[in-house]
Amino acid sequence: MQSDNEMNEFNLGESIRFILKYWKVLAIVFVCSAIVTGCITFFFPNLYKSQVTLLSADSNSISKGILSNMDVADPLNFGTEKEVEHTLELLTSGKIMSDVISKFDLKNHYGIKAEGEDLNDRLGRKLYNRIKVKRTENLGIKIMVWDTDPKYAADMANYIVERLTALRTSMKKAKMDSICVAIEKSKSAFENNIKILSDSVSLLSKQYGIFDPDIEIERWAQEMAKQVAAGNTAAIARLEKRYENFQNGGMQIANLRLQIEYKQISLRVWNEQLEKAKIDANANIPTEFVSEYAYPEYFKDKPKRTLITLFAALCCTLLSIGILVIRDKVKAIKAQ
Repeated sequence: MQSDNEMNEFNLGESIRFILKYWKVLAIVFVCSAIVTGCITFFFPNLYKSQVTLLSADSNSISKGILSNMDVADPLNFGTEKEVEHTLELLTSGKIMSDVISKFDLKNHYGIKAEGEDLNDRLGRKLYNRIKVKRTENLGIKIMVWDTDPKYAADMANYIVERLTALRTSMKKAKMDSICVAIEKSKSAFENNIKILSDSVSLLSKQYGIFDPDIEIERWAQEMAKQVAAGNTAAIARLEKRYENFQNGGMQIANLRLQIEYKQISLRVWNEQLEKAKIDANANIPTEFVSEYAYPEYFKDKPKRTLITLFAALCCTLLSIGILVIRDKVKAIKAQ
């Protein structure tokens, strides 16, 4: 333990003596590297930062959040982690980025002289450095844009939110339109089936002379009881023949009418669902809550010239120390 302490004291003392020996050289290196780096940083363009803060919506469905009989969702709630992740995916999608590139003519704005794949690659790297999207601790989303023009940065940030809303609305509309088509197709099949069943009922009613089996069978029973009590054989024979018609056609008519009733109930349900789907398709509900729109910031955010200069000067000084240590070691070896 004592040996380790002595070694540490020795190393510390040697280091101090080394720095005192070469302090002029190290000071000159630090100052010169700081001056050179500081001059170089003045060639870096000033970048101004603008940002938008938003929160995703939990639901943008009126039928789900309001028209439903169950409290399954509240359209005024903020989005959960799942909705936030979906929003982040859309914000970094190629669709929105390509719209931004086209809207602001970023090829010329960034002064990129390239075409084809090289142009896409350079624009992609530029956008990766100039546009950042991140999630906050409270499930919010920040869109940060840097540019040499403060107004350009603010306009780009706000335009990204605008395109996000338009993209989500178009995706929702495409989905709801396809749902409406599917529901209308199923509804049309129900209506055609009901029409076919109704035509069959009409044909059977004309064929057997039965239009309302329930009422007519009740009347038949009353009339049969009356004729039996009167002993009217001819009327009883006529009523028995009428009963055969009830057996042959009445049951079919009653069965078909029951099917029509069930299908009409289902048709009402389909009409309700179709109405809800059409409301969702035509509704323009905000898909995000923007808590802070971007505005031009006229104080530069990048580059941090002081930090860059100090960091570069320290690195050069440490490199000089290493070179001087190696030089002294080599001299000591040669002197032996």
